[in-house]
Amino acid sequence: MKEKVIVHNHWDREWFTTSEVTSRWLGEFFFRVKDLSERNPDFVYVMDGQTAVIEDLLTENPQVEEDLKKLVEEGKLLIGPYYTQIDWRIPKEPSILKNLEIGLKDSERFGKCMKVGWLLDNFGHISQGPQLHGLFGIEKVFLWRGVSFENDEISQEFLWKGSDGTAVQAIFLVGGYRNLYNLKETKEMAEKRLKHEKKKLERFSRSGEVLLLDGYDIDLSPEDPQEYLRIKIVSPEDFPERFPGDVPVLSGELLSGRYACTFPGTLSTRVYLKLESDLIEDLLKLEDILSALNGEKPQEILWREYLKTLAHDNICGVCVDPVHEKMGRTYRKMYFLLKRSVEEKLKELSGKARLKSGLYVFSLSPFPYNHWYCDGERTVRLRTDGAGFFRAETASQKRESNKALSWKNDYYEAHFEKDGSLLLNGKRAGVLNLFEEKGDTYSTFVEKTDFSVILRRLEIVSRTEHSMVVEMERSVQSHLCRVETKERIVFDETPLVKWNLVLNTKGKNYKLSMSYETGTGEIFAKMPFDVVKRKEKDDYLLPESLPESLKGILLAARETGVVREFPFQGFVSIYDGKMSKTFLAKGLREYWMENKRVHVTLVRSIEWIAKDVKGRVGDAGPMMYVPGAKCEGSFSMKLSFMELESHPRSEEFFRWYTLFDCPPLFLEIESDGEESERVLFKSKLPWVGVKDSSLWVFNPYLGEVEGLKPLQIGTRRIEPLSGAVRLSELSILNFPEFPVLRLESSPEDEAVDLLKKTISELDAEASRLSGKDDVKSKHRYFSLLRTKKEMELSLFHLQSEEKLARELNELRMKRRTYDYLLELFESEEKA
Repeated sequence: MKEKVIVHNHWDREWFTTSEVTSRWLGEFFFRVKDLSERNPDFVYVMDGQTAVIEDLLTENPQVEEDLKKLVEEGKLLIGPYYTQIDWRIPKEPSILKNLEIGLKDSERFGKCMKVGWLLDNFGHISQGPQLHGLFGIEKVFLWRGVSFENDEISQEFLWKGSDGTAVQAIFLVGGYRNLYNLKETKEMAEKRLKHEKKKLERFSRSGEVLLLDGYDIDLSPEDPQEYLRIKIVSPEDFPERFPGDVPVLSGELLSGRYACTFPGTLSTRVYLKLESDLIEDLLKLEDILSALNGEKPQEILWREYLKTLAHDNICGVCVDPVHEKMGRTYRKMYFLLKRSVEEKLKELSGKARLKSGLYVFSLSPFPYNHWYCDGERTVRLRTDGAGFFRAETASQKRESNKALSWKNDYYEAHFEKDGSLLLNGKRAGVLNLFEEKGDTYSTFVEKTDFSVILRRLEIVSRTEHSMVVEMERSVQSHLCRVETKERIVFDETPLVKWNLVLNTKGKNYKLSMSYETGTGEIFAKMPFDVVKRKEKDDYLLPESLPESLKGILLAARETGVVREFPFQGFVSIYDGKMSKTFLAKGLREYWMENKRVHVTLVRSIEWIAKDVKGRVGDAGPMMYVPGAKCEGSFSMKLSFMELESHPRSEEFFRWYTLFDCPPLFLEIESDGEESERVLFKSKLPWVGVKDSSLWVFNPYLGEVEGLKPLQIGTRRIEPLSGAVRLSELSILNFPEFPVLRLESSPEDEAVDLLKKTISELDAEASRLSGKDDVKSKHRYFSLLRTKKEMELSLFHLQSEEKLARELNELRMKRRTYDYLLELFESEEKA
């Protein structure tokens, strides 16, 4: 059995400090890598699979560009294939595609791309990961989190098969990504460490090779393991030498926290960031297609800025407050830039379409519609034939003697009851639920709590022959919080009951959900490029105390007990074999099932990045106080409910889902043109992104459509409009509003006092251990100092932040080294 090592760095651009700080550290890191590569011709270094770090390096140190290119061209420094290490569960299709496109482009510009998927710390993996990597010429991936094997028959090598059938070779990092890290600090034990780690892992190898990793998070002092050991350094592209034939196959999503946490709580942490991010992604996608239709090349600068906010720690909400405050500023700035750009490009496109003056629907849904549609402000006859500009007919307001809070169309009957709940075909929808939250930014754990929902207002504010708009105000109160709602519920002739919601929140340590009584059936959730079928819960998890066969192997934090919270994008649907009952939401990412009801989390309020949480064992992250995670403020969200006699993977279902996800824009145009309609493109397939002058599409259906097999991703060329631009004036009447209206983030005196008291206690205990040389004492000593520094950074991140962040980073590295030394020491004690 051969042992081999990959030397690498997992570079969290932002986590316990901002990228402005970490970028300044990249210079010394690079010179160290350059020095090691010059001293050892066999040295190879993996730069975390992301080119955004290279961008940061050159921004701070432009003089190293030629040296950088030389190292990349020689294969000494491996970069790509991604632009940044995104979370794959939260961003939608356009971002996933752009992240790969830009990462590959950057890598080739600097010399060469590492054609391996490098996924060391991402919080789970989507079902279409294999196909997406394959589309970009990547046939092998390295994974850690999310993997689980039946009966714990763990294999270092396996095949990962996507939902469309595409398979890639996969390497499971059984012992994590730092098991041979920091040899220079433990020179005298280097050989013993190597033998110990090899012995632990060799039973999981089917290739005859054991993989070890020398690297850690933001490692500022990389090392050459060959200075301490006789071991071969390899590139991920060259491991293993021969991929074994007889390996297990894992299929679909990899979301399990059995061996290492996937942190499902991050789906609902700082929900305001998810709402902002979702809107900006939609606007970038809109700007891209307008550019393509105008015959222009889509821009890339704003995509780069946006993708940086999707790094897994960023969009998951587990960073310190200054990082997320910076994200909020980025999103707001991008919103206004994109709004102006979209208005200009739409004006140009409408001029090329030679449209008459009047009111138009601009639809980018490829599906046809012929229904009365209301957006809450105006009701129009939505008569479209694919994507394009269509003349709009409006419905006039009418005096209504019937004041009953009820509505009926071809799809449903609905009425409000006295408590404000909506009965939709006899099932309750829009019910607010409150729980006490005992978790942190990484993990959710709730308990029941007493609360009340008070109906403040419920009335019809608009009614036409084809629509009804109801406004409702509710107040959710408990000892934990007070949440005030302003709700606008829209009924028309489509199957969608549109539910627009503004929340004003005050309080902490609670979770607020909205539920829909769906009954039982198969659970389907929209995810990137897929509609996945899931179970109600994941209880295939290990107990807190590991079985003997895995002790010493799994050292990272793990989920235990039962996980009920799952990711979704756009909708969760319960299908009983005939009817689908569907909860739709934009920007929200967490759902769970309970008592035949779908819950979607609206807000989850917490105060700590990491602390002890039930349902999770092990060290998850820094114990830092983050008042911004309380989510106090005012923000809006768009929801909908729908009942259809259609399967969630049918064309009819996607026709209506697309109307929710990509609603039409209403345009007022003044022009001397002569056309009243212009079709831009048609398709039965939803489009999910733009590539030059083509659209990315995928087939979500159960059968082959337009040459694409089920769940296959492809492209469709679109023709830009040509000709002279006719002068016109254009106003967008319903441009989407920025979802965050107000945010508060002020520390509480009680929490500050607790931090100070705990720092003092940690300091006292660390002083008693100072100077002791045994492994257990050193492990405890560095653990105490690390936690102390985390708390100091919580208190003082606005002053002397960089110095404290640097000290914390060094203590984190020392503590992680002693995790492995302690395990080695304890195994020797048992022997």
